[in-house]
Amino acid sequence: MELTDLGVVPAATGLREERDALATLERADPADRADAKGAGYAERAHAEGAVSAANARGGHQGRERLLVWESDQTAVVLPRNGLAEAWANLDACAARDIPVLRRDSGGGAVVLGPGCLCVALILSLDVRPALADVTASYAALLGAIAETLAIPHVSRQCTDLALGNRKFAGHAQRRLRHTLLHHGAILYRFDLGLIDALLPEPPRRPAWRGSRRHREFLTNVPLDRTELVARLRQLPAAIGG
Repeated sequence: MELTDLGVVPAATGLREERDALATLERADPADRADAKGAGYAERAHAEGAVSAANARGGHQGRERLLVWESDQTAVVLPRNGLAEAWANLDACAARDIPVLRRDSGGGAVVLGPGCLCVALILSLDVRPALADVTASYAALLGAIAETLAIPHVSRQCTDLALGNRKFAGHAQRRLRHTLLHHGAILYRFDLGLIDALLPEPPRRPAWRGSRRHREFLTNVPLDRTELVARLRQLPAAIGG
């Protein structure tokens, strides 16, 4: 698995690429998803042949993916379920001509745009059965992301990563029968005032947030995009892939 940088794209395009990667791996032949390292000789040869055939077709069938991308303009992205007006200030979004989109996972609403790097892991649950447990999967994957970023004083808080006592990255998941999408957004040079303007206080709050408003709760990490992507290229090795 190698990192694919989709670049700066419309938020709808980035979300579609994540959905397509999830669906492609879910539809793959079971041999394509097999863990060849753990198979016997005959099974390994069959799996490797299937992967080679998929690669020869020029696609990503059967392959786990690591995608990074950044929205080319401000966009509000809502979780899969819930009333839009509970998650976003729709009048403010309309007044600024800001698109309001939905993603396929749960969690809360986010504001994307320049200075916010989106990261998506599309992983095989056949290869990684330990990730079938939701709590364990967040612990393992957020731990690997924190290790890869190598920023001092970073901690895992629920489904978030924090610098000191402020959140800089939130994460959510979507699970299919064979496949896991784990994605998140890392704030690095983001206009945090946009979040106050476009999102109401959330209907659900993690305990570690307390009563803090968005601007009191969030922060940017002290890295630029180039350095973030360079560090994230080591993420597959950190998760054993």
